[in-house]
Amino acid sequence: MIWAMTELAKNPRVMRKAQEEIRNTLGLKKETLPLLLPRETMSHVKINGYDIPPKTQILLNVWTIGRDPGRWTDPEAFIPERFANTCADFKGQSFELLPFGSGRRMCPGMPMAVASVELGLLSLLYFFDWILPEGMISEGEIDMKEAGNLTIVKKQPLQLVPVLHH
Repeated sequence: MIWAMTELAKNPRVMRKAQEEIRNTLGLKKETLPLLLPRETMSHVKINGYDIPPKTQILLNVWTIGRDPGRWTDPEAFIPERFANTCADFKGQSFELLPFGSGRRMCPGMPMAVASVELGLLSLLYFFDWILPEGMISEGEIDMKEAGNLTIVKKQPLQLVPVLHH
């Protein structure tokens, strides 16, 4: 969600369009991808002339696949409209876009992740207008570097307190 919010703040035209669609749909009542888990070959395969023996671990870089200039026009640009009139989707059937993987080993958390991000962004776009931080005049000034972390750890662990029932 942080990446989507950043891209929207950097692209006010796209943000206004999304807000307009959300606000018109709801009334007054109320483009962001990774390495998949490693795969292991079950038998000998040949990929692009390379012999891959059985039991070889393979990593798929879906970030690179999703930025292939042979498949996408201006792949580095944030253009969410590019998906409006295409059959490509992120649900594992379009091999040019696989943020959740595909097939039997597809991410089982996809429905929850999609619902959480969509609802969160919808609420933030509906209720708030975002602007760049004070003093920042260009979207080029936003640091878009990634940190190399794969996990998020709570600063303070959850403490459970027993409740006595009489």
